[in-house]
Amino acid sequence: MKRSKARLRRIGMTLALSSALVAAGCTSGGAGKDGAAGETKEGEAAVQTVKVYMSGGAKFPEGEDYNHNPWIEMVKKETGVKLEIEAGPAETNEFMNKLSLKFASDDLPDLFVIPSSSQTWLMENAKLGAIMALDGKLDKYPNLKNAVYPEAWDAVRYEGKTYAIPVLNDGNTGTDNVYIRKDWLDKLNLPIPKTLDDFVEVARAFRDRDPDGNGKADTYGMIAYDTMLGWSHLFGAFGVIPGFWIEKDGKIVQSDIQPEMKEALAFIRKLHEEKLLDNEWPVTKKAAYNEKVATGKAGLYEGNWAATRSELLTSAKNDPKAEWIAIAPPVGPGGKQGVFGDPRYKTFAVISSKAKNVDAILRLLDWEAVPENRDKFVFGFGQYGEGFMYTKENGKLKLNFENHNKYGYRQQFMFMQPKELNDRKMESLGAEFKLVEYINNSVRYGIRNAFTGGPTPSMIEYGSSLDKLRDETFTKIVVGESPLDAFDEFVKTYKAKGGDKIIQDVENWAKTKSST
Repeated sequence: MKRSKARLRRIGMTLALSSALVAAGCTSGGAGKDGAAGETKEGEAAVQTVKVYMSGGAKFPEGEDYNHNPWIEMVKKETGVKLEIEAGPAETNEFMNKLSLKFASDDLPDLFVIPSSSQTWLMENAKLGAIMALDGKLDKYPNLKNAVYPEAWDAVRYEGKTYAIPVLNDGNTGTDNVYIRKDWLDKLNLPIPKTLDDFVEVARAFRDRDPDGNGKADTYGMIAYDTMLGWSHLFGAFGVIPGFWIEKDGKIVQSDIQPEMKEALAFIRKLHEEKLLDNEWPVTKKAAYNEKVATGKAGLYEGNWAATRSELLTSAKNDPKAEWIAIAPPVGPGGKQGVFGDPRYKTFAVISSKAKNVDAILRLLDWEAVPENRDKFVFGFGQYGEGFMYTKENGKLKLNFENHNKYGYRQQFMFMQPKELNDRKMESLGAEFKLVEYINNSVRYGIRNAFTGGPTPSMIEYGSSLDKLRDETFTKIVVGESPLDAFDEFVKTYKAKGGDKIIQDVENWAKTKSST
C-alpha cells in the first residue's frame, strides 16, 4: 500500500490482508488506576473486563464460542483480564462499516484492531476525539514497544500524537513472489527467465506451445486481475509501483506520475495487444485468478508468499507433475526489478477514547509481545500443547493439523507479532511449503513505499478522487481505450486536482524526517 495505506485499499491494491484481530486488557492484580475491578474473592487478584469488537466468522468446537474457550480462560488466568467479545462481520469492508455505525451511535468498544487500509478512518476519528492518544502511556511497556518497528509509529500519528499500535502479522513484511512451473520450462527446453524479454518469450511459449500436452490452446502466457498491485513485478521492472512514493534523484516522488510509469504502461499495453497478458484481467477477481493457477491453465504469475499452501498446493494435487518454484522478478531495461513491499505493519490496535482500563489493555499487549506467551496461541498450552497441538520430530515442531484447524480460532486472539519472523511456526506448518524461504525471497525484492507517515490533510481531501482517476486512466491505457499519451494529461490533471498539495505535504514530511 502505499502513499497512504488507506489509498491502496481504495484502488483495490491491497494484499489479502488478515482479518481484524481481537484485543484485550489486563492487570497484574487489583483494580487499575484507570478502571474499576470486577468481582473478586478474598485473596484473589481483581479481574478487569475489557470490551472487544472483532471480526467474526470463526468456527468453534461444540460448547465453545468467542467468550467461552480455553484460550480466553488462559488469558484471564494469566493476565487478570476478562474479554467481553462482540464478533462483527468477517469481511473487512463490512466490519469497518459496522464499526463506523458503532462510533456514530456512541457504542464504543474498549479495543479493536483494524486493517492498515483503514488508516484514513483512524485519523478522521482521532480528529473527532473518539480515539485514545497513547503518548505517555507506552513507556512502561518495553516488550510492546520493542515489537514495533520504530518507523511504523509514523503511520499512526496525527498532529504529533500517537493513536494506535502498529501490528505485524504472520508473514511480517513478506508480500508476493513470482512463481513459475519449472516442469513446463523443462518440457519446452526453456531456461528460467531473468529479463523482461525473457519473460515475454516464456509467456509466448506457455500460450502457444501446449505446455500441458493436452493438444488444446487453453493455457495462458501471463495472467493478471483487477488489482494492478497484484502483478507488481511488471511495474517493478521499471522501478515504480502504482500508488507508491519512491526515492529518485535524492527526493521522494509519487511514482504514478513519473516517466518510468509511462514506460511500464507502454510495456504492459503491448502485452495486452499481443494477448500475452490475459485480456480478461479488468473483470477478473483474485479468486478466479488463483483458480487459473490451481487448474493448470497458467504457469507464470505473481502470488502471495503463502501460495504453496493454497493455489499451488491445489495445482500439485490436480496435476502431480506440476513443479512450481519462486524466481526473481524480471529485470527491466534500466536494470531495476522488484515487487511491491509491505510497510512494517499490517493492522492497527486501537483503544477508544472511552476505554477505562487503558493500562490493563497495554499490559496485555505487552504480555503477548513476549515470545513464549505469544506462542501459546500457536502451539497451545497445557493439555492443548505438546501431543495435542504439535509433536516434536528431529528437534522441530510439527503441528497436528486436525487440532490446529479445529482450534484455528485461537490465532484471532494473537494480536502481537515480533519484528523477527516466527520461523518455528512457519516450519511447523510443513517444511515442504518453504514458507521461510519464500517470505524472505519476497522481502529481498520488495520495493517499499518511501512515504511512511499517516495520511496528510491533502491526502484525506484529494486522495480518493486521484486514486480513482489513476485507476481509470491506467486501465484505459493498457486495454487500448486511450492512447499512451493520455498519461501526460493524467499527470497534469493529477497535479492540478490536489496532487501538487499532496506532493508539498510529502516534501515537508521528508524534511521533518531528515532533521530528526
